[in-house]
Amino acid sequence: MRVGAAVEVTVVAVGIMWYIWRWQYVYPNFAVVLLVFLIATFFWHRDRLSSLGFGSQGLLPALKILAAPTGMLAAFLVIVGWGTGAFAHWTWTLDKATGFGRYFAFCLFQEFGLQSFFTNRLLAVFKRPGTAAWSSALIFAVFHVPNPVLMPVTLLGGYVLNRVFIRYRNLLPLAFSQAIVGSLLALILPAGWHHGLRVGPGYYR
Repeated sequence: MRVGAAVEVTVVAVGIMWYIWRWQYVYPNFAVVLLVFLIATFFWHRDRLSSLGFGSQGLLPALKILAAPTGMLAAFLVIVGWGTGAFAHWTWTLDKATGFGRYFAFCLFQEFGLQSFFTNRLLAVFKRPGTAAWSSALIFAVFHVPNPVLMPVTLLGGYVLNRVFIRYRNLLPLAFSQAIVGSLLALILPAGWHHGLRVGPGYYR
């Protein structure tokens, strides 16, 4: 089972990198192939929905444990934003609320792939939560090459969220935390730093 899980992680990780750097431009439907393969592994391993992070289990404890660090980081970023004038012409509109909703949905999809697949499979490979969490975070960071903002954020933030997932098994709090921090980073940091949070060849466009 450990060997099979390692092979699955390698296949999906390499496939995602190929898609980011090449196939999204020449074979965009390859993303569907990867997603089908990823979901198929859930049936092969007979994963329960609760182990994948769906349901109400662990929701409140995970929210409580993430509330303080997410709130403090968000407050720090807001203070920096005010100090640098990032909020000088910013107003809350319905379009921005809708945009945040779409970004939250994207974060939830990312956490689904990161936690339900990579973290779970790496737990089967390494058995140790810490090793699995760091390995999954490293893979997540590599997916964000060459973005100098997202790479360290996804490595460190990914590790924290991975540990929370391993303990509480709920995706929603992780997606909320990622969406809040990611939105603030995109808002307060110069676009020249993060290039619209793009990765791969899109970072240079």
